[in-house]
Amino acid sequence: MKSMDPELIRKFFDGKCSPEEVHQVLIWINSEEGAKDLQEKFEKFEPTNKQVYINSQSVLDKIHDRIELEENESLSAKENNVRNIPSKKRTKNTLLKRWKLGIAMSFLLTVMASAVWLFSNRRHEELLTLDKENQIEYLTKQTQSGEKLTLKLNDGSIIQLNSNTTIRFPKHFEGNTREVYMEGQAFFDVHRDENKPFIVHSRDLITSVLGTSFAILEDAATQVSQVAVLTGKVKVSMSSESDLEEADDLYLDPMDAASFNGVQGSFERIKVDYDNAFAWKDNVIVFQNATFIEVLKKLEDWYGVNFQLKSSFKAHKDYSGRFDDQTLEEILIGLSFTYDFEYEIKNDTIIIH
Repeated sequence: MKSMDPELIRKFFDGKCSPEEVHQVLIWINSEEGAKDLQEKFEKFEPTNKQVYINSQSVLDKIHDRIELEENESLSAKENNVRNIPSKKRTKNTLLKRWKLGIAMSFLLTVMASAVWLFSNRRHEELLTLDKENQIEYLTKQTQSGEKLTLKLNDGSIIQLNSNTTIRFPKHFEGNTREVYMEGQAFFDVHRDENKPFIVHSRDLITSVLGTSFAILEDAATQVSQVAVLTGKVKVSMSSESDLEEADDLYLDPMDAASFNGVQGSFERIKVDYDNAFAWKDNVIVFQNATFIEVLKKLEDWYGVNFQLKSSFKAHKDYSGRFDDQTLEEILIGLSFTYDFEYEIKNDTIIIH
């Protein structure tokens, strides 16, 4: 028997199949090939909302509808004979119907149990992993476009994640250090512990502190990584996987930043201002001499939307501006005056004319 369409399986567990489709799935799952294939699909299936939900009542209703439909079709075909069926025969048909429904319910409970077990274990792997060598449990948190997240670690440190950022950290800090791993953009307000340094591993840099506040930005598109210090002192080193592994460590004071440029192969100390390095954590968007495409990219990440540019639209100048906790609509109004464009919003898509 050929493999079942994955979308049909999804519809089945969402309770959205027609009676005919339910019948098709039941026949398939009762085959040896179908049972094996379903198991493999469960292991590969990723719930879009990271939660396991099977609409069991809806699925049972569909199964029940399928049984009713089959019986009605049979009765319709033999309408005259049905009128003369003895009550004992009708009782037998009723029992048969209940037996069929019981088998369907038993099947559903078995598949639900398998699905929940598989999905729960997959979700567990995504959020909680074990370093077998050191026996340390790690938690992973991730934000998508349009999302921000604030975390408090068990040592009292606070971390703010900007959109499209991933961080992995121990459930409990043990040993002589507090080490976390991140990709994206985050602000750290580290609880001071002079006996246990706080170390952040990012793609290109290793940031070490005792207790201070700083921001880390990794931009994969431009291959630029930056650590900017707000308070305290910070040591920044190149990671062992970087081409500049032998570069000297940088020691930073407030409003200093360590900047690594993968394209130019440079690692240097620079000065930063608050707006550019830290304003995002206060829900403020800042543009300084940004191209129109850079503006749109930041707005996409910030608000979780997509922009479409009509071919007739051309932007020929850079943009500088500051938006303090404003809505996307308010920002678009300001940009439309600056660049002389019209726009329309369709769900999460903004079309610029």
